[in-house]
Amino acid sequence: YTDDHGATFHLSQTVAFEGSNESTAAQLTNNSLMMNSRNQVGKYRVVSLSSNGGQTWDTTFVDHNLPDPICEGSLLNIGTKKGKSILAFCNNVSQQHRDSLTLQISYDEGKSWKKRFLIDPKKTAYSDILKLSENKIGILYEADDYKEIRFTVVKWQ
Repeated sequence: YTDDHGATFHLSQTVAFEGSNESTAAQLTNNSLMMNSRNQVGKYRVVSLSSNGGQTWDTTFVDHNLPDPICEGSLLNIGTKKGKSILAFCNNVSQQHRDSLTLQISYDEGKSWKKRFLIDPKKTAYSDILKLSENKIGILYEADDYKEIRFTVVKWQ
C-alpha cells in the first residue's frame, strides 16, 4: 500500500485466509478498502476489508454472492451513489470451468451485486476493467481458451 501517491510502498499484513491470492482492491467510503481475492480452496471469492488503508485487514470472509472457478477477477470503484461506493467486478461466474465472464455492479459497496452483464459465455480467463466514462466500462480479457486477448465496452447505466 502507499500513503504518498506512490512515492513509497509498504507491505501490508497477510490476509488470514489460506489459499487466497491474485487480489485486487478498491477504495470504499470513509477511506476503507475492499480486497477481492481468488480462492484456491473453494468455489467463491474471498473478500477482506480494511479500515486503515490496507495496513491490516479487519475481516476476511468467503463471499457466496461471487462464485468463481479459481481464477483471477477485477474490482474497481466506479463512483458513488447515495453516499456509497459503486463497485464493478468482473470474473468467470462458473464454479466448474473458466467460462461465463460476467461484469457485475454493486451499489452497496459489495454487499450485493444487482446488475450483471454476460461478457462472454465461452472459455475465458483473466480480465481487467477500467472506467472509460460515467456510464462505460472497458474490459480486457483472455478469450477462446487462451488464444485471444479481447477488449469490449459495456454501457452499465
